[in-house]
Amino acid sequence: MARPDDIIGGWIRNAEKTGEIERLPGYGKPLDLEDDSHIPRKYRMAYRVLKNAGIAPPEVDLINKIAALRRQLETTRDERAREEIVAQIRESQQKLDVALDKFKFPR
Repeated sequence: MARPDDIIGGWIRNAEKTGEIERLPGYGKPLDLEDDSHIPRKYRMAYRVLKNAGIAPPEVDLINKIAALRRQLETTRDERAREEIVAQIRESQQKLDVALDKFKFPR
């Protein structure tokens, strides 16, 4: 079975061959890295201050913490320690889910 990366890579190579990529809106134009339209209006100023200070938003810190805990879990053999790490992952994931919930736009 093909990996998702291989499938997506095939789609991209095919789009390059057929010229689909060149026909995309904005092709060849620089990306707008200052676009914060995905951030709810009431959080934009705070996130801009954090960004300008070189500080990651709390959601990014939680993502990094979860990734570190998962790496730790891979190398931990003691069952009791593994259970504690799994509990920390679950707790951090719940906090992340709640934090990301504020970014959901009403349907």
